[in-house]
Amino acid sequence: MTETWNQKLLFRETLFLSICSVCLQGLGLLLNIFLTRKLGAASVGELTLIGSFYGLAAVLSGGGGFTAASRFLSEEQGCGGNPHRVYRYIVRFCLGLSISAAVLLCIFADLPAKLMHQNAPDANTVRFLSISLPAAALLACLKGRCYAYQRVYLPAISECIEFCVRACTLAFCTVFLIPAGRISILTSFAIAALLGQSSAALFLAVFRMPHGKYCGVCSFTFRSFLKKIMPIIGNASLVAILSSTNDALVPLTLLQFGNSTEDALAQFGAFEAIIIPTLFFPSVIQCCMSGLIVPVLSRANAEKDKHQIRVLTERVLEQTIAYALFIVLILMHSGMEIGILLGGDAFTGRVLRQMAPVVPLIYLEIIMEGILRGLGKHNFSTVNYLAEYLVRISVLLICVPLFGFYGIAASYMACNLTGNAVRLYFVLRQTELKPVWRRIIIRPLFALVLSWQLCTLGQHLLARFHLHPLAETAVYLVCCGGMYYGLLRLLNHRQFRRAEPVPDF
Repeated sequence: MTETWNQKLLFRETLFLSICSVCLQGLGLLLNIFLTRKLGAASVGELTLIGSFYGLAAVLSGGGGFTAASRFLSEEQGCGGNPHRVYRYIVRFCLGLSISAAVLLCIFADLPAKLMHQNAPDANTVRFLSISLPAAALLACLKGRCYAYQRVYLPAISECIEFCVRACTLAFCTVFLIPAGRISILTSFAIAALLGQSSAALFLAVFRMPHGKYCGVCSFTFRSFLKKIMPIIGNASLVAILSSTNDALVPLTLLQFGNSTEDALAQFGAFEAIIIPTLFFPSVIQCCMSGLIVPVLSRANAEKDKHQIRVLTERVLEQTIAYALFIVLILMHSGMEIGILLGGDAFTGRVLRQMAPVVPLIYLEIIMEGILRGLGKHNFSTVNYLAEYLVRISVLLICVPLFGFYGIAASYMACNLTGNAVRLYFVLRQTELKPVWRRIIIRPLFALVLSWQLCTLGQHLLARFHLHPLAETAVYLVCCGGMYYGLLRLLNHRQFRRAEPVPDF
């Protein structure tokens, strides 16, 4: 009964977070389109670069507060210790680290302008960004605490507040201040980040978590906590460093291909503002599930409940692959129209269609990283990310100077294929799961191909009604999606191996 209740609660939380994430990502995509049209794709490329390096600074100075809070507090609840003392450990460490980093950045705020002559943030931009680092670290800890206590609606509301404050600030600066020359693009981004992070952290700090019935004795000391958090910091820092390095290399390799600085930043801006958000937009369910399964698996791991770990792992892998395959069909069928509709051009649409096959790998990575964090396998995740990004950067350095922008797609495909193959093997070995590949891959592929072929035949009949192209595409996708879901249900109806109910996430 407890297992079924936990799964139903997980389903409701995932549904709630998915709805909020869909709204926020949709609004974020509209904001990117607005900024692209007002400032130009090259300016958006500059914002993306500064955002990438700001994310790196936040990770390095935040100490992995979100993962530490959601995992360690859940483990402490599972063993009946003192989660409130553990949370004080986390906040003390993360705030101390972020405040130290903020002080150093304020002292050396003039250094970026001296080292970089073009596209360099000025001292005011660096100071605003440094001031926001403690707020970002505290916000991460507060979100992780809410996830550990299964109060997921609070982080969702805080993300809405953060986005609204940040978007309104950027829009105001874009319309009134930047055209008049009163503020730079990068400074407006820094102010928006500071106001957004601070307002969201202030909102979450007001709420208290339930005390519960705990023994009051913490299962580890602060010194032990430092040893436990180091792999989390190493994993988060390595990913952030490699991601920022990759982002910085994209425009540089495009310059080697022969593009001008303006064209390189414009293509990079279109890639980061339209193409990548479009590929990741449907993954909101996987992102929510990845965050939610960390405390659930951490608690089950602390209780040595291997059965619940296997059941949850198998179910999320099955549904992630089935869902991702349908997203591939949408992008292959309507990628050109989606790219043009979102403010891009035919080039954007072509890239969306060409990168569609990487979608299942991206979505699997999101889920499997949540499983690994929940099981505490941060060391493997760190090593695997290092190998994955080495492949990605190597292919980027070789292919982009030769093939231009299409080399970026090749680097994404290469790193996701190699990294996720190793990641999937390790997850199956750690969970002792023996999945039925016919159910996970063969049946979804069969259902997808059959639905696609039948709906393509029906599309020829639909053309006689002379509908608007968007309406015709919408009818096609709805019919194909409904048929795909029905065929999957029909194929799996007689093959449930478990007696207990497991909800569809």
